[in-house]
Amino acid sequence: MNPEFSREAKIGVSVVDTKEIKGLTEIARSNPEKRATITLDRTQGETLHKQIDAILPETYLRPHSHINPQRKTFVPLGGIAELVTFSDEGEILQKVLVGREIVPVVEVEANTWYTLVALSPFLVLEIKVNPTGYDKGKDEVFAPWAPEERTDEADIYFESLRQKLGLSPAS
Repeated sequence: MNPEFSREAKIGVSVVDTKEIKGLTEIARSNPEKRATITLDRTQGETLHKQIDAILPETYLRPHSHINPQRKTFVPLGGIAELVTFSDEGEILQKVLVGREIVPVVEVEANTWYTLVALSPFLVLEIKVNPTGYDKGKDEVFAPWAPEERTDEADIYFESLRQKLGLSPAS
């Protein structure tokens, strides 16, 4: 399970400091999924969902999409990742190198199969617009051609994807 921490606003302002963000990477290192999240939403079901993620190079994020009208914006806070989009059959369509000094903002449209592959410890602010309210259980649709996380098949798929991207093995 991905460790997730919620924030509570104090005197009308919610603050996440540099120490907390950097600490998120350490939490991700100790998590079997090699990622961790700070949720900035104040209530369940907000129409604007915000979270900070720490994603490590060995993190497999199962390719998925968000149902229309949802779209997601990534704002890198540190590190570099490759955002990869796929066809309905699982073929790579596009690769975008994302990082604070490279591509500081990227938006993924609804109904786009995608994943992130971290090239270094990657810290990112995710902002998701969902007019009907954010519901974690109904938030994403996983690609049928991509294996479930934390399986042997996922390990094989992830190494194959890294190879297609010209990256060294994650382990």
